[in-house]
Amino acid sequence: MMSKRLCLDDVEWKEFKISDLFIIKDGYYNKKPPKTGYDETLPFLGATAFNNGITEFYSEDTIVQWDKVGNKSTLNSSRRFFNGNCLVIVNNGSVGKVYYQPSRFTCSHDITPLYLNDYFLNKELAMFLAKCLERTGETFTYARKWRPKRIRTSKIFLPINDKKEPNWQFMEDYIKQEQKLIAQKVIDYYEQKMLETAFDLVGLEDVEWKVFSFDDIFRRIQRGKRLKKDDHIEGNKPYVSSTSLNNGVDDFIGNKEDVRKFENNLTVANSGSVGSCFYHQYEYIASDHVTSLTLENGDKYIYLFMASIVKRLEEKYSFNREINDRRIRREKIILPVKENGQPYWEYMSQFMQKIEAEKLEKAIEYIYIYIYKLAISKGSKLASLEEKEWKEFWLEDIVTLKSGKDIYERERIDGNTPYVTATAQNNGIGYFVENKNKTIEEKAISVNRNGSVGYAFYHEYKALYGNDTRKLIPKYRNKYVSLFLTSVITKQKEKYGYGYKMGTGRLKRQKILLPIDGLGHIDFDYMKKYMQVKEIKEQYKILNYYQSNK
Repeated sequence: MMSKRLCLDDVEWKEFKISDLFIIKDGYYNKKPPKTGYDETLPFLGATAFNNGITEFYSEDTIVQWDKVGNKSTLNSSRRFFNGNCLVIVNNGSVGKVYYQPSRFTCSHDITPLYLNDYFLNKELAMFLAKCLERTGETFTYARKWRPKRIRTSKIFLPINDKKEPNWQFMEDYIKQEQKLIAQKVIDYYEQKMLETAFDLVGLEDVEWKVFSFDDIFRRIQRGKRLKKDDHIEGNKPYVSSTSLNNGVDDFIGNKEDVRKFENNLTVANSGSVGSCFYHQYEYIASDHVTSLTLENGDKYIYLFMASIVKRLEEKYSFNREINDRRIRREKIILPVKENGQPYWEYMSQFMQKIEAEKLEKAIEYIYIYIYKLAISKGSKLASLEEKEWKEFWLEDIVTLKSGKDIYERERIDGNTPYVTATAQNNGIGYFVENKNKTIEEKAISVNRNGSVGYAFYHEYKALYGNDTRKLIPKYRNKYVSLFLTSVITKQKEKYGYGYKMGTGRLKRQKILLPIDGLGHIDFDYMKKYMQVKEIKEQYKILNYYQSNK
């Protein structure tokens, strides 16, 4: 039975005094000490809207040695440290921002730490409370600071239970529910994106390159405009300057007059973090410390490719040797080219899409683990194999079958490409070769028709296939569905033997049992999720083992 989705409108809310729910402490450490570069892992929290309130990292020894006015003194040094697992309110600067701080930290007096009374604060509960506290803090501004004295008298609206007490469990469960929904949307979106970018692409070393000047490549090269810090108006427009952090965004401002706006291009820092280069898909305001670089018809992926090359300017320039307007126009850039010597824009775009897909695949595995942790904490589970309805299907209706091609021993050249043979070991890989032929394929299944007859393996990577195997290209191309199919196909191996080989004709007319949905169609979504959970359980065991042995 599907559980009812938690809704904020379905619970009763009540106003509480913040000081009745939290132990409220005053921030202490005011002036930042000098950096030492040694063991700097302790977060320093300040009045910022970025990086979860963290403005720097220091060693604990440094914080002990320097007092809040910048003198060397250990007097009251213990008051400079705060335990983690708390919420912190920014009471000055970016007034009203609230963050969850999981670990021990130090902070300025612009930070007010809050520790939950009489209930354990975890990350999910903290995220709910942070938004409720920020709603309370909306009435405060830079001109009307939310100092600790005002925080102690402020009130917060929270969901309540039947006893009219804060419904902590509802708050935690609500955030877990929303995170799980968001995570699944991310997975669905990027899995489709990875399928769309599953094209073959030669490596960077296999294309020709040519040197171009910046003036030849960029249709517009323009420096931003000076805007003093005191002239910044609070707003939502990214202000890009010479920082190497936050994609170059140094502030969010509302200035509309006497500024230079750009969109869908690169910025390169002329000073400060000289050479730092970032792509901006959104509209932004550029400071005079950056130069915008605009292509004639650049998409997101072309710009990302270009950014990685332009960034090489960091090696040439420094804080003492800035990139002025004359220098940047004379700069050179090396790019892949087509046979006619023109920039190979299509290749650059596809190359970066491929890179993105590979990175997303790794990131998604961690999201899978997160969803699994949420699922087991809620006691939910996927239907078992026994609970599903199954139906027979011809294998040729599910996959496209292709023959392999033998590379005989005398022909084999040692190399790095897997050569799949009729072995039951090493995922079916018999050798690694340098040879090339038309059987090369990735994201395919191999089935042994000879030798270890009937064994099936999935190959995510590019591989060559010998004639003692058959290459199966799934019509529904997904890693987890393919892994499910290999298990089902291998189940049929008992009916074959060395004297009764699995030829192409027999393999095409091989029937396999697959789970189906309510309409009698193959339930690919179930197959995918079933194998994901199987994989996640193994990864989760490894992570638990690693954590327990740290």
